[in-house]
Amino acid sequence: MLQGLISQALDQAALYRYNFPMVIVFVIDNYGILTNGTTMTAYRFVEALKERGHQVRVVSVGVQGPHMYGLKERYIPIVTPVARKQQMIFAKYYKGVMQEALTGADVVHFFMPWQLARRGLHLAKKMGVPATAAFHVQPENITYGAGLGKLGAPIAHLIYAWFRLTFYRRVEHIHCPSSFIARELVKHHYTGRLHVISNGVGPAFRPAPAFKPSSQTTSVSKPPLQHASASRVPLQPEPGLFHILMVGRFAPEKRQDVLIKAIKQSRYEKQIQLHLAGAGPRGKKLRRLASSLTNQATFGFYKQEELINLIHSCDLYVHAADVEIEAIACLEAIACGKVPVISDSKKSATGQFALDERSLFKARSSRDLARKIDYWIEHAEERAAMEAAYAERAQVYRLEYSIRKAEQMFDAARQDEQTRRIEQQSPGKEYKRSLNKGIPTRLFSIVFYYIIAIPLLWLYCTFVLRVRFKNRSNLRKVRRKSGAVLVANHVHTLDSAMVGLAAFPKKPVFTSLPSNFKLPVAGFLVNALGSVPIPTSLTEGRIFFYELSRLLRHRRFIHMFPEGELVKFDETLRPFKRGAFQLAVEASVPVVPVRICFRKRKWGLLRFLFGQTIYVRIGNPQYPDPHLLEREAATNLMERTREEMERLGG
Repeated sequence: MLQGLISQALDQAALYRYNFPMVIVFVIDNYGILTNGTTMTAYRFVEALKERGHQVRVVSVGVQGPHMYGLKERYIPIVTPVARKQQMIFAKYYKGVMQEALTGADVVHFFMPWQLARRGLHLAKKMGVPATAAFHVQPENITYGAGLGKLGAPIAHLIYAWFRLTFYRRVEHIHCPSSFIARELVKHHYTGRLHVISNGVGPAFRPAPAFKPSSQTTSVSKPPLQHASASRVPLQPEPGLFHILMVGRFAPEKRQDVLIKAIKQSRYEKQIQLHLAGAGPRGKKLRRLASSLTNQATFGFYKQEELINLIHSCDLYVHAADVEIEAIACLEAIACGKVPVISDSKKSATGQFALDERSLFKARSSRDLARKIDYWIEHAEERAAMEAAYAERAQVYRLEYSIRKAEQMFDAARQDEQTRRIEQQSPGKEYKRSLNKGIPTRLFSIVFYYIIAIPLLWLYCTFVLRVRFKNRSNLRKVRRKSGAVLVANHVHTLDSAMVGLAAFPKKPVFTSLPSNFKLPVAGFLVNALGSVPIPTSLTEGRIFFYELSRLLRHRRFIHMFPEGELVKFDETLRPFKRGAFQLAVEASVPVVPVRICFRKRKWGLLRFLFGQTIYVRIGNPQYPDPHLLEREAATNLMERTREEMERLGG
């Protein structure tokens, strides 16, 4: 019943999603500085959303034109001069400008956690405008920029906490450019709904039309390298050389110095020409370091067409950064069909793009990087084969796909705002109260559960029903990191109790029919055990999903039966409903499959009365695929969970 209602609600919701244009407000401090990666992301998203029929308003410093709301720069002593060197400025908040931009908006999206966003979020909440926010400022970027390197880890931890307390804890939906930064936010106790959305590779970044395998000794079918201005050294890729490219800001954490040292250590140093694309405060230092290379390195900041031309002209792409939220530059090179060699730094998301170990090197190790470069120089045929594989890999990170996921996030924020309003009115208010009914007696519920219910159930299940648990370690692994949705086949009157024992010491949230709460004795037990009533209408279904998703993000376990109805001792898996899996996708938590099986007992004093042993087998956690759209991810998760439960029954 529960799963059927939720599935119905989801199907109905899908009918009207994205069929109408939205008014979206982007709030970003420095929209005009196109050398900044975050600004480029905002610019691409604005243009793409406009093409899809949405009205996008931009609030930033110095912008002019239709739907542009200009602000003045905010000067912060000491901080502003340093930030400007990193191509970053801060905007001064003006209530009148922000209020005008938010009037009539469907959603507002904040890019940075600075004063402009903090005060803008406060105003948006007063005006009832749903808000989302991006996490583009990795604290490690700040500590590396201050010259602290790895020693800045404690300070980075404090910055994560400061961001959360001053801004992100008040935002329900957070855009994470990579799975890596989403995991970091969970690790640092961020409880918002995390949307993994790539910053997106533009359609222009594709393999060259005359795409042929490059070789160690010749430059085959490569377009000539063009330069945008006379300020750059007018070098052409020289025939007979192996060209290596790295794109990124000239900043300490990007570690172009490691690449330069690796080329010096390479056996083929005399045959390599290095190209560094970017700008930043360490430009002069990098030029000095590269001056001793046999072949003169090129430095420059390129427009998009020139950058694509440069990528096509090179043989190998290297990304040596220690700290990276996503590294769109690396993705762009991969999308153009270049094999990457990427640092395996634990503070960088870029390693996720590597298809095998040949494209990973030990972080900060110029010697290991030199070995990987030499390998790809010596294995030209393997490199040619992997170029096609990497170009295919980039498809899931295309800008058009990211825009669809961003629309999904904006719409989810809008719907959550509607749900919060429903909760403040009848009958939504009554249903929310029933969901939280156990709060006044929560202490009693916990004491009753751990002191009375669990010991008695353990004795009965162990010695009478002969319940045996397998692979409980799978639950322990999840328990340390996040919440989870526990799904089991519904085949026994006490199968919920069995799942509760398997999850111990975690106390799962159980679901129950509303009528069960009204039973004379059983109703007391259902309420005391902390169960929640399942929804009986679409309105209640929205509240149910919203509140349980929040519980999951606060590391709670929720137990559900995807089969729906109880069929005692059924040895087959019946069709699954989508509800449990949609809930896991929305909360970005794993599904832990549990299979309850029965085996005839061959010995024991009570074998004639209780003639079977019950095995509760816990499967491997199944994580939602963050790169898929919600409905696709829920279907994919459901199919993988079913396969795992079939395996458990074998």
